Amino acid sequence: MSSKPSKVLAHDSQFSCPFCGKGYDQKSRLQRHAQTAHPPSAPSASDVEKALKGIRYPKTKEELFEIAIQRTAGESPGLLTLIDSLPKRNYRDSAEVAIAFGELKSGKRPRAAASVAKLESPSKKGGRSALKSRKISASRIARVLKGINFPKSKRSIIGHVRKQHDSDKEEIISVLHKISDKKYLSMIQVEIELGRVK
Repeated sequence: MSSKPSKVLAHDSQFSCPFCGKGYDQKSRLQRHAQTAHPPSAPSASDVEKALKGIRYPKTKEELFEIAIQRTAGESPGLLTLIDSLPKRNYRDSAEVAIAFGELKSGKRPRAAASVAKLESPSKKGGRSALKSRKISASRIARVLKGINFPKSKRSIIGHVRKQHDSDKEEIISVLHKISDKKYLSMIQVEIELGRVK
């Protein structure tokens, strides 16, 4: 006496897994398979960043939670739980939210609201140090080279930058003088070379 197997080929079954295509003759077995073989991923700091993208700071934890509810329509309870686990304080920018998540993930005790308020906000601190350093980044150079058609020689690339109206033009040209004197087939090759010489 043989019984019909519950797991069958997808084309012979009534229910098939949308992730892997395995077939099942009972919906409950498909659901159990989906829960065990393909569990939903835990929300990450990246998911929080997407949910809170473009908002104006400062915001309280409660305001961040309300914004996340509105933007996700309550469909991501894990994300909402993650935001709700943030320390209760005012967040001056998205960098402070990311730092708070880092503290939670690492198991560190979150900093007190009073001590955070005394510190300069991360975005202001980062912006100020970027202005001080005057170091030209590869992404900055890529923006100045936007619209250039490849292949181009080192000389042609520098010529393209000379034609641009950019306040950092001379510094960018001095960085480009350090790259190898060869023909570059794409912006990716230029970026790789910039990473080597910087």
